[in-house]
Amino acid sequence: MSQREDDLNTLSELLDQHADELSEKELEAFADMRFNLGVYGGMTIPSKGKFQMLTTKQREWVTIVHERIVPAYANLVSRGLVPRGREVETPEVLQNLPKRPPSRRREGE
Repeated sequence: MSQREDDLNTLSELLDQHADELSEKELEAFADMRFNLGVYGGMTIPSKGKFQMLTTKQREWVTIVHERIVPAYANLVSRGLVPRGREVETPEVLQNLPKRPPSRRREGE
């Protein structure tokens, strides 16, 4: 994925899913950035400059806001950070299961 697509995806995620958590300044600026990347992407506009991707400062700002708003999920169970509940006895129905699944029936039987 190109840097431009990454920029667009990050901006879209912020604007589409977390717009209510953005300040007015952030909302307006990010909407303008997404519009410019989407409409003028790859084009050179003499009065506007290039819109192939965000500038370094714009990307830093978007990244900082994204890290602040969008939670970073961690799988706590697989890392062993969630305490296990009390152990329970295996029900009798589940104790005597077959070792392998039943074989398939052949056609004509």
